[in-house]
Amino acid sequence: MADGAKRKPGLVRRYMPITAWLPAYEKKWLAGDIVAALTVWALLVPEALAYAGIAGVPVQYGLYAAPFALLAYAVFGSSRHMVFGPSAEGAAVSAAVVAPLVAGGGQDRYLALTITLALMVGAIMIVLGLARMGFLAKFFAAPVLDGFIVGAAIFIAVGQLDKVFGIAATGDNTFSKFADVFRQAGSWSWTTLAVGAGCLLLLFALHRFVPKLPAALTILVLAIILSSALKFMDHDVSIVGEVPSGLPGWSLQGVGLSDIWQLLPGALGLLVLCFAESLATAKVYATKYGYRLDPNLEMISYGMANVGSGLFQGFAVTGSVSKTAANDAAGGKTELAMVFTSILTLLTILFLAGLFKYLPEATLAAVVIHAVARLIRFNELRRLYSTRKVDFALALSALLGVLVFGLLEGILIGVLLSLVAFIKRASSPHWALLGVDGSGTRYGDLREHPDYRPIDPALIVFRFDAPLIFSNADEFCDEIMGLVDEADPRPRAVIVDGEDMFDIDTTAADKFIELRSGLAARGITLSLARVHAPTLDFMRREGVVEAVGEDRIFLTVDDAVRAFKHGEKGAEDA
Repeated sequence: MADGAKRKPGLVRRYMPITAWLPAYEKKWLAGDIVAALTVWALLVPEALAYAGIAGVPVQYGLYAAPFALLAYAVFGSSRHMVFGPSAEGAAVSAAVVAPLVAGGGQDRYLALTITLALMVGAIMIVLGLARMGFLAKFFAAPVLDGFIVGAAIFIAVGQLDKVFGIAATGDNTFSKFADVFRQAGSWSWTTLAVGAGCLLLLFALHRFVPKLPAALTILVLAIILSSALKFMDHDVSIVGEVPSGLPGWSLQGVGLSDIWQLLPGALGLLVLCFAESLATAKVYATKYGYRLDPNLEMISYGMANVGSGLFQGFAVTGSVSKTAANDAAGGKTELAMVFTSILTLLTILFLAGLFKYLPEATLAAVVIHAVARLIRFNELRRLYSTRKVDFALALSALLGVLVFGLLEGILIGVLLSLVAFIKRASSPHWALLGVDGSGTRYGDLREHPDYRPIDPALIVFRFDAPLIFSNADEFCDEIMGLVDEADPRPRAVIVDGEDMFDIDTTAADKFIELRSGLAARGITLSLARVHAPTLDFMRREGVVEAVGEDRIFLTVDDAVRAFKHGEKGAEDA
């Protein structure tokens, strides 16, 4: 190996970052990681219990989803701060996928399909990560994700209202279910409402006035004590009931290939949500603390976390915005905090689960509503409206898609909108007609530099600020020909600045040759400047350079302009 060459890390070190950070761990970080673990555990336990209800499974399965998901991400993940585990959005999508397939099959079948879904999501993500498909995150537009998350938060909150009011609300979508809650006002359980609304108000009050107190865990403990002492179950208040302690049994009996095939579309939708939201959260803290994330490794680690959850009989998991923020605020420094949280959660399953017997269902609903309320960020939508109406329209469409059609449909709408936005922007990129400054040495966009002047009445210098591909090749040619036809007098030469045209495909190459022929028919020459070497090599192979002429390929725009002016002078002298 040459001196100074970097040795590539081995497979273990490359795919298991714990082998890098654990040996380098410093004792001074330990106190912060322990405090962060306790903080996250205090937030995770009540939320995991509550999210199990959203997923449609008994409360203990919310706890099952956490320990090995946390541990797997600590071993395989590249974020030092991400908390991976049960989330409201993941639980809601899981229920949306599984519920239509059960068709009266009973709780055992529901559990089996829920666990299978988590394993499928994990397995697919691992395969995609190993295939280096992490770049797919770039195709899910941030405004669409923002709109989807707000819509999902409202969807989930409305879905919990019937537990707060002690009724069974129904509806085809979020709006109709919300209306049904109030249509049943005569059937409301006022004792249940008092418990649910009281817990919700206390959660917001504690979060506002005593932010360092673990509000959800505090409310959970108070609700259990009061429920046991006052016998809430005798006053028309539903409680969780017996919660088994100890390790879960295996619940995958009866799942066949046909079930896997039916779960596949939902698994892909859940995968998109998990990857887009989790990576976005991880990037926030990577940027804040100045370290890099590997999207491919992140995809693998998200998959391992879901496999870990599924093998321990949990439902699909994602990166948690609120718990990651709590981990950071509590002083978490490394992934060891998640290892400690995993251990604490496992101890809770083994020894404390039975304590949740008297926990009111309305309290769990209040915990869910409080948790998702923090995801309803209308300020972000207002920012999009004020800065870029197109992005606001994308966000609003995804939001309404969730509320009107449902979560899975909302994800599909989000993916389609992201692709449409990408194709639209790729098809209509920015272009510039270049001018020159007063010194005659600097070139720039005439629209951005009103003090610049056209280079020469007989010359058009055109810069295309995007790769030249099938989706925008027609526009590229049309814009140039439009400038030619509008110019007065008719130009004698066109120079294409290829600085930002860092790629070209065969369709665009053919259009380039057509452009050269169209200009030649008008007596106009075509030259190229600042073309990247790989792009130029491709143009040679496709015959573009031959059509344009080797003598009309220039290193700089200035070289091309000088050649034009020299040619003009030569023509005058002749």
